[in-house]
Amino acid sequence: MSNGSKDKIFGATCVSAAAFIFTYFSIWTFIVPFLDETSSLQKFFLPYQYAIYLPAAVLVAALSLVGAFVIKTTSKSKDKQKAK
Repeated sequence: MSNGSKDKIFGATCVSAAAFIFTYFSIWTFIVPFLDETSSLQKFFLPYQYAIYLPAAVLVAALSLVGAFVIKTTSKSKDKQKAK
């Protein structure tokens, strides 16, 4: 398998995962709150409070990782400039 086909498979997997997450989250936030508590669809979803907590936690984790990457990159850049 060449790198091009591996990239296509990886890209398709990422797009499929994003589409699934978007669809799941959309149904969870826009449809499930209006269903009866006894609906069989309710068992596939977490309580609605998590619709706020999970994306917030993911956002904080992502921003932390981006911040750590920026700090690490700038510190390496400064070290290279001092070595010259």
